[in-house]
Amino acid sequence: MIDQRGAALISTLAIGFVFVLFVAQALITLGRLSAGAADVTEAASYAAQYGARYGSAEDASRVARDLVPNAVVVAVEHETDLSIEISIEVPLVGPENSPLRRTVTGRATAAYSPYRSRP
Repeated sequence: MIDQRGAALISTLAIGFVFVLFVAQALITLGRLSAGAADVTEAASYAAQYGARYGSAEDASRVARDLVPNAVVVAVEHETDLSIEISIEVPLVGPENSPLRRTVTGRATAAYSPYRSRP
């Protein structure tokens, strides 16, 4: 009877360890995705506000590239506002050398300031 209880304990620990590994990977993945989304959204907001207040779409794109290196930046000027879209690839947790990546995009729009330095 003692041997059976010991075997049950070992199998429970083994299954629990594997379960904890999967849960830890899921939490790390969610953390990376949410951090990446927050970074690009904040950078897009700052770049759109900068471009709308002080410059143009090119200035906003430069600011966005400075804030988020290796990102794809799209800046679109409209008559009344400036829109910025920033996309980055976030590496996810997976097997070793696995190319698991997810693209995260942040978008922001800022109205042109009537007091901006360039028309």
